[in-house]
Amino acid sequence: MPLLIFAFISIFGVHHFVLKTYFPEVDAAGEVVYTAAGDTVFQQVPDFSLISQQGVPFSSSDLEGNITVVYFFSTDCPDCDKISSQLVRIQEGFEKYPEVRLVSITATPEQDTQAALQAYAAKYGARKGKWFFLTGDRQEILGLAQEGFDLPVGKERLLRTDQLLLVDSDKRVRGIYDGTNQKEIDRLITETNVLRDGYSKSK
Repeated sequence: MPLLIFAFISIFGVHHFVLKTYFPEVDAAGEVVYTAAGDTVFQQVPDFSLISQQGVPFSSSDLEGNITVVYFFSTDCPDCDKISSQLVRIQEGFEKYPEVRLVSITATPEQDTQAALQAYAAKYGARKGKWFFLTGDRQEILGLAQEGFDLPVGKERLLRTDQLLLVDSDKRVRGIYDGTNQKEIDRLITETNVLRDGYSKSK
């Protein structure tokens, strides 16, 4: 139903569907930061530098100008397999739109080597340049999960791997979804279309 609503609005009128922006900036006192005009300043995904399944560097700058679905996962996690299957659906649904990309970041880089990620990517038919699987330094990955996406981190490990996060072309988080819930995946697809519509109109 949400997809049909979006399609109807896109064809017959201008939509007024505004997505929430997550994670406002806070100052040293813990107070939300505002611009001179009184608008809330929101965090951007912090700088990071990781390596893709193809051995190519991938950094925060690669998020700029794109709409990205981000997922922290592990190759040996049963729920992660289910969520990765949903990401296949998203990849296929946005196949014709190069500005929409998927980034799966391993939370267990010691076991999820480049070769392991290559095999996992092949298992799910990840398309080159569309779906990236990233590995790198464990502390950098955990810091990115916690600081960039507010995911809970315990002693040397990520405490949950069931959330998908939607990042806009300005590297701001615009959606958080339960990757195990079909209705949440539908909402993710709808809201990705909302961002894509805004992206195409701004070009």
